[in-house]
Amino acid sequence: MFKIKQRHLLAFKIWLALLGYKKNDLPDGGATFKGKGTKQDYVLISKDLSGNANCQKLYEEFKVHLVSPMDVSLGKVA
Repeated sequence: MFKIKQRHLLAFKIWLALLGYKKNDLPDGGATFKGKGTKQDYVLISKDLSGNANCQKLYEEFKVHLVSPMDVSLGKVA
C-alpha cells in the first residue's frame, strides 16, 4: 500500500502548492489539492498518509526531486 513518509509530508504539501495546487485542509487531518492547468487536477492526502492515484504519481515524482542528481562520493548520476 502506498504511504507518504511522515518526514516528507510538509515538504510534499509545499511542493504541491508551488506547482500551482490550491490546498484545502480536511477536518479529519487530511488535505485535498486542486489544480487548474496542472498535471493532475485533484490530489487527496488522507489522514493516514495514503492518497489517491494522482497523489501517488506526484509523490513518486517528488521523491525523484529529493535525490541528488550526482552522488559526489560515487561520482555517478542518480
